Amino acid sequence: MKTISTDGVQLPKTTSSAFSWPGTREQADKYPLALELILLLGVGALAAVLHQSFRIPLRMPGYHGMEWFTLLILARLLSNRGAAGMVVGLGAATTACIYAGGIGLDGKSAQMLTYFLQGCIVDALVFRPDARIRSLLPYFIWLPVVGALTHMIAPLTRNIFNSMSAGQIAFGSLINGIGYPLSTHALFGAVGAFLGLLLYLGSSRKRRH
Repeated sequence: MKTISTDGVQLPKTTSSAFSWPGTREQADKYPLALELILLLGVGALAAVLHQSFRIPLRMPGYHGMEWFTLLILARLLSNRGAAGMVVGLGAATTACIYAGGIGLDGKSAQMLTYFLQGCIVDALVFRPDARIRSLLPYFIWLPVVGALTHMIAPLTRNIFNSMSAGQIAFGSLINGIGYPLSTHALFGAVGAFLGLLLYLGSSRKRRH
């Protein structure tokens, strides 16, 4: 509904919703480009550090998707720049490279590539989403679906690396086939994306008040 001021000028449209898709907001970027790039790279670096240092005894492949997709989706929603997810993925991949001490045909390099690919795909699926997607699937369903599908890239990438190395790279999660890792990665990716969405909604409400 349009709001008209007393002098006949149309006022900006307001909404009670705390959610807005990145790239569809009619507002200026919050930070200068250089500062935002540093912040996004830092988010990726934090995700990689957590992956290296944070351990919980779940014994299920892909559980690091919870913190990774929480940070990735939160950063993607907060930023109005089209390549925010890619930059987060680049920050995570660079930090993982530092931990690995280089790049090669190994499991750590598979993780670096996975970070970068996941950031790019989240950009493609979340930034300015197609109107048909927005009409068919509400954001609180679409974002966990994005997290699930995108996190499934991890076991697929490892499987490709395993094939390229003629089985010389051993991935423990793939010993009994790829089906189980795909399902657990989908689960943790969806959970992480949903947590990122909740944090975004919470921060949006605080900014409004």
